[in-house]
Order: sequence, then C-alpha cells, then structure tokens
Amino acid sequence: MNTITKNQHYIPQSILANFANSKGKVFEIFLENRNIYSTSYRQSMCERLTYEHPDLEDNALENAFGKIESYFAPGMRKIIETIESGLASITDIRKQVESYMSDFLIFYYRSGALLNEYSYDNLNKEDKIPLMLEKIMDSEYISKLSNTITSYYDFSIIKSNNSGFLLSDQYVATAALSIKGQYSNISNRHLGLKDVIMLIPLSCKYYIVYSNGVSPGYVKSGNINTLTSEEVQDINRTIINNSYIKCVGHNKESIEEVSEQFSFGSPSRSMMIYESGINSAALCKKEVFFYDEDIEQWNFFRELKHTINRNTERNEICKCGSGKKYKKCCLAKSERNYAIVNNMYKKGHHIKIKAHSNATVEKALDEYKYFSK
Repeated sequence: MNTITKNQHYIPQSILANFANSKGKVFEIFLENRNIYSTSYRQSMCERLTYEHPDLEDNALENAFGKIESYFAPGMRKIIETIESGLASITDIRKQVESYMSDFLIFYYRSGALLNEYSYDNLNKEDKIPLMLEKIMDSEYISKLSNTITSYYDFSIIKSNNSGFLLSDQYVATAALSIKGQYSNISNRHLGLKDVIMLIPLSCKYYIVYSNGVSPGYVKSGNINTLTSEEVQDINRTIINNSYIKCVGHNKESIEEVSEQFSFGSPSRSMMIYESGINSAALCKKEVFFYDEDIEQWNFFRELKHTINRNTERNEICKCGSGKKYKKCCLAKSERNYAIVNNMYKKGHHIKIKAHSNATVEKALDEYKYFSK
C-alpha cells in the first residue's frame, strides 16, 4: 500500500522555486486578512490531500502531475537559460514555449480553478475533482485551446530587473483588455476571446505573454520587454487579482505595493431559460480587467447606472448626486454603456478570436443544460 502524499501542491514546486530567495523562502500573502509572511517554497501553495478522491487510487493524480513535472521543470529551466543567453531569436524562444502550451493549460486547471473558484459555489472535493478531470482529460479540447492561443495571440516576454513579479494561486493570470459585455457562460477574460492578455509565469524575473487587442505599450509583440518598477506593479495588480486565497512573491515589497489594489470577487452562477424549454446554468469566474477605465466602467455597467440619467440633458445636473453637470460627470460612461449593450446585439458582432475559424473558447468552470418538463 502506498503512503499518500499529504501536502499536495496545486502550483508546481519547480515554478515556486523560481520565486524563492537564496534560502528557499518566498513571501506569501493570505488575501482574506492581507497578512504577509515568509515561508519555504516547499510549504507554499499546497493543501492536504488536494487531489485525493474516493473513485481514484491513492496518489493517482499526484503521481500523474509528478510525471508531467519531471519533463516540465527542466523545460522551464531551459527556456530561462535560452532567454538569458541572448543568443536565440524570439521565434526560437516562442517555439520552445509553445511545445509546453498544453502543460501550461493543464497546470492552469490544476490550480485555482480546482481549489478556489469552485469553492465559491459550495462544491465539495468529490465534485471538484471530476470537474477538473473533465477539462484536463479532454485532450482534444486542450489541444484546440492550445492551438487557438498559439495561432491567434501575439507572443512576447516581459522581464523585471528587480525580481518583482508575483505568482497567483491561479498559476496562469488572465485579464480582459476591453469590455465585451456580460454573458451567460463566459467572462470577458476567457482564453480564446478577443482583447485578452494571458500571463504565464517562468520566474520572478520572467513572464510569458500572449495577448490580443490593445496591449499596454510596454508589452511589445515579438520582443523581450524590460519593464520599469511602475510597469511591473501594473502587471502584478493583474496577477494578484487572479488570486483567490494566496499570492506569492520573491520579496515582501512587491506584494505590499499592490495588496491594497486587490479586490475580492467570486465566480457567479448564471441560469438561463429559453423559449424552447431548455434551461442552462454556468459557473463563470470573476471578471478581471487590465485597464483602470475598464474596471470603473464595468462597475458602472453592472449596476446599470446609466438608467438614472435616461432623460437628462447634457447641461442638466447629473442625477448621480455629484452636483456636476451631466456632460461633466456620467455622460461619457453612460454612452459607453449603451455602446456595449448595442454591440452585444449587433449582427455580425463576434467576441471570439477569428469567429469564422475553428478557434476554441475556454470552457465555463461548470456548465450544464437540461430540458424542463
């Protein structure tokens, strides 16, 4: 009988090691109370019996992930060495990276989507493991989503000179680069959509970036981009907002700089009832937007704030209570709200990358359909 590995990591230890200092320590923040503390990377991002399930043999998933890590870890070291050598072209680096895209996606589903996002829907562990396996065991889906990312997203590397990048308990961090609207089974940041940025960790010094749409000016496609301290903070805000329970950094300062910019948000359950008699429901992960103006606009959009000024003229006092004229206050945001809604219903409007191709969009965390009586 095999002894069960009790502390099972939901972030690969080989990646955690790349965020540790010379003593093997990382700084970790427990987001519920903003407590920051130092811990061994071997004790970070793990839970007891994470992948055990009554329908599986002891250590079955732990061993399976270990086999992937056995080639994944040296592969990541090789990519870092290639970048730092300065001898390889960005095309060669991209080829190296893309040979591991399916593994990045498997580790993505292994992490936050399993432990944290599902927790907000009151699912117990016996429910979570099958939902995870539904994704990672579907080799056709993983392959198609990998191909969508590598075929239709721009590629770049970002570098922090001060070892300042954080690591989310979601592993891969994603954010929307624009507001596409509100949908029943996807968020604005689902992979495979337009206007999305994807951040894949290599170390506290390097991240891989795939993006579509208007990326920040300091992330130039086809380049290794060295970021300023302020730009690193910008990226770290997205990374920490991809987290649910914990986030890790090489140094305490990198976490402190963005900890107050973290906002809690839980995945939402949507239910749809169609005229045909079909009902459906989906669990969608929380929205994360890269740009400040989109964060503000999303709140305005979700709360339907444009409706209070439906009959307000430009020079009249805004009804939001600011005391300002409507044109100096909520007019621009209201007009954008109407544009977002109108765009959702516009014939020919597509939110998917290459809408007429075989591009695949990331699945909802949980989704089902049934015929009502």
